[in-house]
Amino acid sequence: MSGGSSIVVPMVLWGKYAPTHCISAILSTPDMKNIITGCNDGQICIWDLTDNGQLYPRSMLFGHTTSISCLALGSNQTTQPYIVSASENGEMCLWDISDGRCIEHTKMSQVHTDMVSYHFSNTKDYRLVCNGYYPEVLIINPLSFEVMICLSSKVVPDWISACCVLRPATKDDDVVLAISNSGTVKVWTLPSSEIKAKIVFEDESKQIRCLNAQTLTCCSANQRTVLIVCSKYWQIYDASDFTLLCSESNRVGERWCGGDFISVDRVIVWSNEGKGYLYKLPTNLLKGKAVNGADPRSSEYRHHQPTSPHAYYILDIYSEQQLVCTPAMVFSKSMNGRKGLLRGDSDGRVVIWMLPEVSEKQMTLVRQESFDRLPALPPKTSTTLQDIWDSLYKYPPGVLEGLCAEDEHHLRITSTIYIPSQGKMVCGRQNGSIIILPATQSIIFQLLENNQISKDSISQQMLDGHDGRVTCLLYPFNESTRYEPQHLLSGGADFSVILWDIFSGYKIHTFTVHGGELTQMIVPPANCNVRILSSICSVASDHSVALLSLKERKCILLAGRHLFPVHTIRWRPLDDFMVVSCNDGTIYVWQMETGHLDRVVQGITAEEILNNCDENAAPMENLTNPSLTLTQALKRRNFATFRNLAQQKLQSHQNQQQLSQGPKADYVKPTGFPMLIQGVRTNTRDPDAHVVFFDTESLIVQLLTEEFALLSPGELEARGLLTPVIERPSGTQPELSEAQQKIAGLIAKAKEKADTIGQKIQDKVQTSGLTVGGRDTSTASRGSIISTASTTDATRPDSIRLQTNITMEIAQIFMSCLHAWGLDPDLDKLCLNKLGLLKPQSPISFGLLSRQGHMSLMLPGWHKRVCHSELADLKGVTVSKIRQGDVKSVSFAEPPQPPGGSVSGKPTLLAQRMGSMPFDDEELYSSDDGANNDDAFDDSLPVPEKHINATALQQETGIFSTKARWQISSAVTTQHLLSVISVANTMMSMSCASFLMKSRRKKKKQGVVTGHAGIIVTDVPDGDNTDDMLTMQQAQIKQGWSLLAALHCVLLPELVGASHYKPPLLEMLARRWQDRCLEIREAGQALLLAELRRIGLEGRKAIVDEWSPFLPMYVDPNLSLLSDAQKGEEEDDDEDDESMMAGDLPAHKVSVSFESRRKQATAIVMLGVVGAEFGHEIEPSRRKHEEPKKGGRKAPEGFSLTNYSLARHTSKALTFLLLTPPSSRLPAHTPIRRAAIDLIGRGFTVWEPYLDVSSVLLGLLELCIDSDQIVPSVTYGLPLSPVADACRTARHALSLIATARPAAFIITMAKEVARYNAQAQNAQSQHTHLQNLVLVRARQEIQHILELMVEKMPNDIADIFVETVDVVVHCLDMGQLKSKGLQELFPAICRFSMVSACNQTKRIWVGAKNGNLALYEMKQHSKCQLISAHQGPVIAVCVNPDGKYLCTFSHVDSRLKFWQTASSSIFGIGSQQTKCIRQYSVPKIEVTPLTNILKLVRLVWIDNKTVVLLTVDGSETKFSI
Repeated sequence: MSGGSSIVVPMVLWGKYAPTHCISAILSTPDMKNIITGCNDGQICIWDLTDNGQLYPRSMLFGHTTSISCLALGSNQTTQPYIVSASENGEMCLWDISDGRCIEHTKMSQVHTDMVSYHFSNTKDYRLVCNGYYPEVLIINPLSFEVMICLSSKVVPDWISACCVLRPATKDDDVVLAISNSGTVKVWTLPSSEIKAKIVFEDESKQIRCLNAQTLTCCSANQRTVLIVCSKYWQIYDASDFTLLCSESNRVGERWCGGDFISVDRVIVWSNEGKGYLYKLPTNLLKGKAVNGADPRSSEYRHHQPTSPHAYYILDIYSEQQLVCTPAMVFSKSMNGRKGLLRGDSDGRVVIWMLPEVSEKQMTLVRQESFDRLPALPPKTSTTLQDIWDSLYKYPPGVLEGLCAEDEHHLRITSTIYIPSQGKMVCGRQNGSIIILPATQSIIFQLLENNQISKDSISQQMLDGHDGRVTCLLYPFNESTRYEPQHLLSGGADFSVILWDIFSGYKIHTFTVHGGELTQMIVPPANCNVRILSSICSVASDHSVALLSLKERKCILLAGRHLFPVHTIRWRPLDDFMVVSCNDGTIYVWQMETGHLDRVVQGITAEEILNNCDENAAPMENLTNPSLTLTQALKRRNFATFRNLAQQKLQSHQNQQQLSQGPKADYVKPTGFPMLIQGVRTNTRDPDAHVVFFDTESLIVQLLTEEFALLSPGELEARGLLTPVIERPSGTQPELSEAQQKIAGLIAKAKEKADTIGQKIQDKVQTSGLTVGGRDTSTASRGSIISTASTTDATRPDSIRLQTNITMEIAQIFMSCLHAWGLDPDLDKLCLNKLGLLKPQSPISFGLLSRQGHMSLMLPGWHKRVCHSELADLKGVTVSKIRQGDVKSVSFAEPPQPPGGSVSGKPTLLAQRMGSMPFDDEELYSSDDGANNDDAFDDSLPVPEKHINATALQQETGIFSTKARWQISSAVTTQHLLSVISVANTMMSMSCASFLMKSRRKKKKQGVVTGHAGIIVTDVPDGDNTDDMLTMQQAQIKQGWSLLAALHCVLLPELVGASHYKPPLLEMLARRWQDRCLEIREAGQALLLAELRRIGLEGRKAIVDEWSPFLPMYVDPNLSLLSDAQKGEEEDDDEDDESMMAGDLPAHKVSVSFESRRKQATAIVMLGVVGAEFGHEIEPSRRKHEEPKKGGRKAPEGFSLTNYSLARHTSKALTFLLLTPPSSRLPAHTPIRRAAIDLIGRGFTVWEPYLDVSSVLLGLLELCIDSDQIVPSVTYGLPLSPVADACRTARHALSLIATARPAAFIITMAKEVARYNAQAQNAQSQHTHLQNLVLVRARQEIQHILELMVEKMPNDIADIFVETVDVVVHCLDMGQLKSKGLQELFPAICRFSMVSACNQTKRIWVGAKNGNLALYEMKQHSKCQLISAHQGPVIAVCVNPDGKYLCTFSHVDSRLKFWQTASSSIFGIGSQQTKCIRQYSVPKIEVTPLTNILKLVRLVWIDNKTVVLLTVDGSETKFSI
């Protein structure tokens, strides 16, 4: 799922076998609340440890490609629960363990075997002290993976086998102590002051007899004793001169693996058998003050002065199982003094012993017993993942659970592929059979409670052909449309590749060219030669690579001389080369056409050749280990697969073609599919678990596209999609805008194309009525490729209908899984009965995707922790209790649904809150057909055991959805809420937005059940009654969706309860402020504002304090977002333009400056939002500054009138983003710029004092030039191109500014017009330069805003009427104004009584508020002439029909004056002056402060000499000249 910008919600179907987890590293957090284990396959598992010793697995993190070698803490700040992992190929990742996000990752040339987190005296946070397969000790900053200091050796440099850091009690310096493989001890001292040098050499070194030490530890309480553990013995040294104090050999058959100090004179050492031994050291041999004052020894102990350590306890689990490899073990001291030994085994078992305090007396007893029988300590906890799986009430769902025949349940799925274009999932199994089934239906069957999809209703297809397991699948049409849509390829352990016809189930051809099982199949890039284009490339475990032609049905090339497993395949299509890289670093260059081996290269040349291959090709990293397919596929999907997938969807494909040919593409291409399914496994021997990825943006785009594709021409016209939408009569509107033509054509084409494809598929299926694998495919039951049910409306093509169903089913699964069930029982009923959502059967395992294909998947069983705290004892609750409605006995269990009739008449919580209950609630909550579908307890009262389990499961699911899932983490909450709200809003804007409407409607009419979830589109027989009912139903459904959105946006925190609710991440929401998908953008804005309101004044103050340091004014100018990038500076940002504001995931470390610029971008938006939405509470008011009353809203600090520094800085940053020309650092039309535009508009009243208003307005107008061409009049809600989006945002901002501060807008524009006219009169020569001014090019937009203002706020306009007319005259085309007149070109302004235009004399007369009369000649750039007319505002002006006389009136001096407009001189020569020829006194008109001056009087000429004065009270008075 592409980049970081779209929201992707993964859900996992784990299946009934837990993933393999062979632990290679283990770590505990300082509070011992979490255990982290890393495994040999590269995954990391996070476990929650409760106080009573229960272990619950929380999530599994994917991202490393090889075994995890070591783990360390990444931060000691409580707000950052970070850990760092390092793997055997130099990859390092920084993870947030609360939600499994990968925050930073890198690949180093050094491989670490050990990392220690240490807080140095001169650093703010932890640094990692690393050693490994290199001769230095590296000190690394875990947050950026920069090497801060490198500790090197002058004397005998060698790999360091172990090291530790200590701070001597007397000094502030930190000392690093290390031992090399050859047994040299080295000491480095790091002063507490800042170290300038990058490389530090050792202070002293000494050779001792310790080869290949496992660990080196210094006792924290007594720094003079050092413990060094080697495999054969462990030894205690004196740190001052490294003399040996005492030593102990290993036990028979065991090797020591590590050790640590428990206290001054006690150590714990563990062996490769996974046992821990506690030893007492001989105190008389130890040195140091701490030893002497330790604890008073018993006289008996002093008496026989021991000379060697003695064991007094053994930690063992005594299991029968043999260990496959050495367990990972570590000693952990928690902050509250608990001491534990942690062990992780090869079968994924985590064992924890809590160490007891043993007194001297007990030790003496042990010493007197025989040495062999040490007292053993049983572990406090011992758990594996499979134990957790087995402890669940129901195994986690798998894709095929309950769908295959009884004897096939044990068969494991060995490979999976999803075909989005058909909504099919293909699973290969270990017996060689391949099953094809509709993905959405099988997921609904597995995850949700429904009574319409059963095992039999899901059509399956079975392909049998392989001997032994199916190892890989490929559907080439997914990758590129040049392949046939019916071709499916499968590779097996029987060395063969089979080509199938997926529609008929027919085996077309079997390729048997490899000599080992198939590991991978890929598609060559699109620019190869024609013969290669129709072939695919397969790789097998005998290290051979083949090109198999699907057209010629033969092998074109078999490359089989590789000595080592194939690692990568790259292409040089233009040279006809295929470059195969093996994992020993050798590369083989093959000629594809002839099959010659061109050359074999090693070393640096090999790397250069690989790097110079054509990068359009999809790199397939690491083919050697198929278990790693996940990370690669995710990484790879970012490039190739996604690009290709996007091409081959039915409508979207048409859409793209249409739009890419047009001169301006108005829409952004949807990058992916609403749903993708990926097989996932941690180890090659595991069966596939399945991750279902939902892409929110694609889902919304797809829903909207299909909504419009299915409209009839009549409906399209009704919505204004097929007739030109004439917005304003004045402008010259093209007959049909480009965008509309495109859309109309697109829909017609989509229909046509869909029709033909549907027809083709149908013919295919009918002609080949083959029965495959014993299952009949020709009678494809509902939901397979062809729906056999006849529809009354035969004009709608089948395939589109199928398409819609898939998208609707995807939306149904998505919303059913994400909805917060159980918080509002009435809303739940409405969701079930009206919206067609389905309840989850059991808690759902969600996931979280972070950058570069890293992801975390929740493990089942984690919710048990919350459930146990919520319910004292789940199993003790009997169903009968619940049956009686005694819900109190089960806290927070879901209240059971009442049987059909007795529906509570209480409106939902939301409705009560919002006061909106327009419908009869009885109707709203009862289901259409009277029977309540989900009466879970319909059985007789004696309850069998199975049902108790089912009830317990139901309660767990209830607690999961009301409590547990909201406390997973803030990032997950953010994603889920954004998704739910945006999809609910989309559904609300659609016409058939219920998932069960169609089937229910038909059922009512004909008494026939027609499948589930709107599978069949039916037309109900006409009749007024049914129409009314439908409208009613539509309205109810829309209200249902709006209640659902409101619940998640506003009420959720309160209903879930603060202790269970991790609030959404404000910065993630801030980055979505201008997301390219409108629905997500609006959801993000609503959520951010709701959250800012919820946290209250204090919370907002904290936010302002947190983000204000990142405002660009305060940051180092080199890193600042606002510094102009120096010329010629090469930017190393390989990110796309969106990335500055892209999703949720911190950027891959491009540069410190990138991260800091990203922070600044977020800070500008965050403070912009706080300022714009909460800063206006303190508008400059006329009252004095008294302290605001309690309870009154108060502006955040920094945005108030007295302390305005932040408002000033924020407004500066926003204008910079608006006005600065595009550069490499800040390209044009990026989301951050759109956000700035939007916020300038929203908070204009706050920013105005600090802005250069005219440049801001001109900047916004510049973006709006040609807006009618750029922004389609009908957007369908689809994402627009960045240019169109910026234009739309700028238009909105301008209208906000104009309505918030009309005077500022008009006066600024009038000043600009005056400046322009002056320039125009002076400089005739630079005519072209003037034509390019924004003021000229944006005339239409200015006119549009003026119309809006006249409509919305006429009184404000009247106050500055002359300036308004200045701007109006500038906007209108002079030629048209002369020929058509003002009334036709700008009717809005002619509503005012103080303007009058004369078509004879080509003049416009305007009365001003200061009593002047203004005259405009209809000439280019003419100046307005002012004549003094009245003592008060001129509120009515009217010119007589022949244009010779003018009448004006003012209510202040109560005079009506007649003016002669032109003196009648011969031939019109001489001065043409306007002079007053007559005036009348008029009875005074009473004016109160409430009177609307604009409607006070009107002047009407009834002939050339007589005028009538009409007043608001209805009186008429005639006056004549």
